[in-house]
Amino acid sequence: MDYQLDIQTLLITLILGNVFMVLLFTAYRYRSSRDIASSLFIISKWLQSACWLVVMIRFSLSGPQVVLLSNVLMLGGGGLEVVALLLMAGAFDDKAKRYYAVVTLLSVLSYGLIYFLYHSDNLRIASASLGAVLFIAFPAYRFIANKGGSLLQTVMGLIYAAVASIMLVRAFAALFSGREMDIFSPGLIQQFYYIGIFLSMILGMAGFVLLSRERSYEALQRMANIDELTGILNRRAFIDKAQLAAAAAAERGEPISFLLLDIDHFKQVNDNYGHVTGDWALQNFASTVEFYLGRDDLFGRYGGEEFAILLPGAGEEESDRKAEQFRSAIMSSRIEGHPLQYTVSIGVITVIPDKSTQLDQLYKLSDAALYKAKQGGRNRVVRSRWPEEPEPG
Repeated sequence: MDYQLDIQTLLITLILGNVFMVLLFTAYRYRSSRDIASSLFIISKWLQSACWLVVMIRFSLSGPQVVLLSNVLMLGGGGLEVVALLLMAGAFDDKAKRYYAVVTLLSVLSYGLIYFLYHSDNLRIASASLGAVLFIAFPAYRFIANKGGSLLQTVMGLIYAAVASIMLVRAFAALFSGREMDIFSPGLIQQFYYIGIFLSMILGMAGFVLLSRERSYEALQRMANIDELTGILNRRAFIDKAQLAAAAAAERGEPISFLLLDIDHFKQVNDNYGHVTGDWALQNFASTVEFYLGRDDLFGRYGGEEFAILLPGAGEEESDRKAEQFRSAIMSSRIEGHPLQYTVSIGVITVIPDKSTQLDQLYKLSDAALYKAKQGGRNRVVRSRWPEEPEPG
């Protein structure tokens, strides 16, 4: 049985689909804060709706400029949609900006030369289709190749790659099929083209909303797990991750080292220089320590000026070396434009954990060592042992 898609019906579907998507998305984002990505996405859908409306009534309008107008609307609408998606995914960086600046320039020049010099529908279709391939190929590649991306982005990338392939086939068909083509030409290639356009419309809307929710979820996760001032793990997130790391080390029979760090005389920093400078000191402290951490090391703020580090796989020798490295780096650090100097005291405990080992036990032992470091004059590292060594005498 030979199935033929009615192109005018598809055009009406594309027009109404884009309009209803804009209305639904506007309602969905009504109480949300305005952002550039959402604004660009809404504009892109209005432009695409206008494009398909112009295409549908092109024979009712006079003048060859109608064809040019429809392609300008499609270029603008499709381009803004891709930019909005990349912005929402955090992938519209300088590389993407340069790429789209070049692709937009080439697409405009190519289509303009063909439109004004050759007056060939086949060449116009080939030029517009190749331009669409270049526009779609970039997000397809970025979403698929992003190793740190989500499964959602990978699936979106694969669908965009499929749509780009359809556009590429259409371009080659227009160039080499040997028959005249226009936007209403029947045939399998045209049917796949409109299916690709329809798929892009659905993907764009669903993908943008899902990416928006994904970004919101990540923001909530960050708010729940990250200390706002220093940008490192907060107490709860550190304890959760450290307990998991300790359980993993217990299964492997590997040591872990727990370090408790406290900025010396921090109250005097606030009293003498003000709380703003105190905040700068905390941020400087966190960034200095982070520089020396390994990939699997955990670093969190327990509260105030007290911080904790978990070093998975680090024995006594390694943890002593790292603790001294932290102490020395903090002592040598400077806050740009400020004379403040500060030091840190550190308590350390190293154990080979078992299934019953609790982080609270390690905290108490390292806190006892930290107390000895402060009693001994501060700006030093003191080790506690497991089980805790009895006090002399």
